[in-house]
Amino acid sequence: MKQEYSAPMLAPKYVSQFKCTGGDCPDTCCAGWNITVDRNTFQGYRRVTHPVLKPLFKQHLVQANRDSFSNHGKFQLSASESRCGMQAQSGLCNVQQHLGEEALSDTCYIYPRSVHKIDARFEQTLTLSCPEAARLALTQSDAFEFIEIPFKTRESTTRQLSPLHGFDAQTMDEARYLTIQLFQTVELTNVDRLILVGWLCNQLEDLMQTSGQAGAMAMMQELREMVESGAYRQIVSQLSNDPRLAANVFAILFGSPVGTGVSAHQRSVIDSVAAGLGFTGLAQPDAKTIEANYLCGLAHLANSAELVEKILARYLLNDLLRELFPWGQATPIAHYRRLLTRYGALRLMLAAVAKHKDSSLDESTLVHITQVFCRLYQHNNTFAVQAERLLTGADWHTLEQLYLLI
Repeated sequence: MKQEYSAPMLAPKYVSQFKCTGGDCPDTCCAGWNITVDRNTFQGYRRVTHPVLKPLFKQHLVQANRDSFSNHGKFQLSASESRCGMQAQSGLCNVQQHLGEEALSDTCYIYPRSVHKIDARFEQTLTLSCPEAARLALTQSDAFEFIEIPFKTRESTTRQLSPLHGFDAQTMDEARYLTIQLFQTVELTNVDRLILVGWLCNQLEDLMQTSGQAGAMAMMQELREMVESGAYRQIVSQLSNDPRLAANVFAILFGSPVGTGVSAHQRSVIDSVAAGLGFTGLAQPDAKTIEANYLCGLAHLANSAELVEKILARYLLNDLLRELFPWGQATPIAHYRRLLTRYGALRLMLAAVAKHKDSSLDESTLVHITQVFCRLYQHNNTFAVQAERLLTGADWHTLEQLYLLI
């Protein structure tokens, strides 16, 4: 039996409203992904005698890595539909229908949730690769009001944040709260927020090198005062960006053609992005074509700027929460590069679709594109590695260089 426990959890309000839509989901989580099975669940499935499940397990459940606990087994996808073999025609999971939720592997049990433990506090968010999670998080004005909710979870699917880089738990919490506050400060634009968060991460990095944790609280208070007084505006006004450079950097990450999609729901977005950037078949557009198409798309997005800003702000805030920013990667500045890359890549997709449609985008289209981006790229470690190599390989280590991409 899995070790489960119930605990009150701090979560954005939209999390409490989430309910899997099952067979009505337009982009099922059972399609196109490697569905890993932990060792305990794998062994339990091998002993199942249920007349419906036994032949399905025999056909679709295979061993992946016998020495790994979390990646011990996997479900082979249907060759014709790239769907999990345990998925019924109704779209529901046969395992859950016949054995209950407690019989699910860790991967299937937790998705699309992320559960974290910080000291004695539990937090929960959802990944927006799930269409229903994306709809709730991105369209509701009160989605990110924080509430406490009861929730049952497993120890094996709970990520614990421990002290890192010489910072104690209080300082790490304070840095997290500050980034969240920045993305909830309505006077700031997303560009303002990303610039200020970059400054914060850079300062944390400097403190790591000098073992100067004692100065962390004072540094964060300085940032708050910059925002409250409006002094940050002078800093932001002195920085420059280069949308043409951003267009080509993020287009490189997508490759040619621009990514792949498994479902029709995904392909409709990917095909629009490719067409909007100027990809035709296997032919790659030159840099000037990509730049021109991107700028044209940005101009269309400007016609619905307030809506686009809201969607991107909610996406970024959810990403901060889900990944324990700025402590979820090797260093704060490495995590900042990851955040900046995702922002730039998603903005490129939005602009490309706007160019393809030759119009601004409505809310449902913006949500659809954001969800597909999360589905195809946010969970894709290869994409993350390529993005990091691209930025560090080009020696883009300074904030001034990274700011060019915002």
